[in-house]
Amino acid sequence: MDDQHRLPHECRSRMYKANARDKNEMRRKRREDEVQIRKSHREERFERNRRITIQRSLSNEEISELLRNIADGILSMQEEANFQALNKLYKDVNNKLWTAETIGRAQILNKMSDLYCNRPIGSTTRQLISRIFLAISGFDSQKYEHYSTDHRCIQALVSIVSTFSSDEEILLDTFQSIACFIIRSISYRNLALDCVIVPELISINSSSMSVRLHRSLMWLVCLFCEKLDKYSPDVDEIVPLLDVVSSGIVSTDSMVQTDAASACAFLSDWPPIFEYMRDQRLCSILVANLSNDKGNARPKVKCGISYIIQATSYFTEEMIEAGLLEVLKGFVNVSYMSQEVCFIISNICVEGEHTIDKLISSGVIREVARVMEAAEYRSRKEAAFVICHCCSSSNRRHLEYVIELGMLVSFTDLLTCMDVSLVAYILDAIYSLLQFGDLVLSPDNTNPVAMKLEEVGCREKLEFLAESQCLDIHIKAYTILERFYPDDDIVPNNQDIADFHHHNSIDNTIDMIIRSSPSAPFSF
Repeated sequence: MDDQHRLPHECRSRMYKANARDKNEMRRKRREDEVQIRKSHREERFERNRRITIQRSLSNEEISELLRNIADGILSMQEEANFQALNKLYKDVNNKLWTAETIGRAQILNKMSDLYCNRPIGSTTRQLISRIFLAISGFDSQKYEHYSTDHRCIQALVSIVSTFSSDEEILLDTFQSIACFIIRSISYRNLALDCVIVPELISINSSSMSVRLHRSLMWLVCLFCEKLDKYSPDVDEIVPLLDVVSSGIVSTDSMVQTDAASACAFLSDWPPIFEYMRDQRLCSILVANLSNDKGNARPKVKCGISYIIQATSYFTEEMIEAGLLEVLKGFVNVSYMSQEVCFIISNICVEGEHTIDKLISSGVIREVARVMEAAEYRSRKEAAFVICHCCSSSNRRHLEYVIELGMLVSFTDLLTCMDVSLVAYILDAIYSLLQFGDLVLSPDNTNPVAMKLEEVGCREKLEFLAESQCLDIHIKAYTILERFYPDDDIVPNNQDIADFHHHNSIDNTIDMIIRSSPSAPFSF
């Protein structure tokens, strides 16, 4: 190209945008742009902080002023304040201001349930609470208009459990709400069963959950197992919950174990569930848990086993096969457990001679005899009942074993206690032992058991009890003395009964009743 057609250098430089502007103007423009960028970033940062603050307020009732006002209104002792707070909440929920997650974290469901179940509120307030429950669950209130308020509340809560089964905060609040209803009346339990809550509980139990949620779930299941003998549901509705109870027994958390053991104890009052409990081997798992020295649930597990054995003999064999006697044997002489363990053994004794055989062969009775020698009164009392039940057996080997234990001194010492029922049981046991002695007379034709008892001072105690103001005690003691300790000073042979007064405190009528059947055994 010719030089004449080329633009000068100054002209070419002005063709570029930057060079076409004044440098001062460009510097000013850059500064303004930077200020705008900084303002924009600051607004974004403020907006982000506001969002974080809102999220924190929704998860913390103390920070959220609005939710706190609603919660305070629900907890108010004035129904007008309750209604205003509930009405505000109902409008906010319908306007999507508060979500179920927000309400669950603020524990509003539990507060409304407590207001509904435990406060004297009117039907209008109850209707409003049921509508709020339906709105939170997403149900159309018009669709359930023909339902009762109770049914609407329970149906909505069960739906919330199903819809938000993965949100722990909502589940915790909802479980507490359902528990509030069940504690108020067991009819709500059956209503929840009708709303098919059990599959939802099974699903939650099969998934991973925190200890808090497991505790809340186990407590709710325990409430479902309580008082099943009243307004009993169908057994098939309760059977699936046994899986939850079984997992609770083997849990590492003591509170979960405690509620699971309580559930087993409640179930033992309802015979229709026995077969299914046996199939699940719940009692065997309880025994294994009792022998575990980890955790703090052992006292409640022990109480659960005691309650089950006291309520029914259906599971005794299962628990014995699971090693219950070996576990109890180790606990008999533990000072703080001795009384309760002896009570369990006493209830096992009354189930028949076959269980007494197992108690003797396992060495449990011998450990109980040691309790008779050294423990404090309450433990000795329960141990004495064990010995009395053994003496009520018709098996001669059992009576012979009791005598060979060598604890007749401590056993008969309890004849001087102030417990009428215990003294009556001991007198019956002594009568049985003396009857056994009549079957194994010594070569000199004397009763060896009577001789042993007299050597340990039992006769003097019997003579003292013959003066008792309690007619039952007096008759038992007098009969033993008359039959097994004949004495001229006590039982005259050559005088007419009408002229005989054995003790000043015994009138002729009582004396005639006793002597009319001196060899008749008493009922025990």
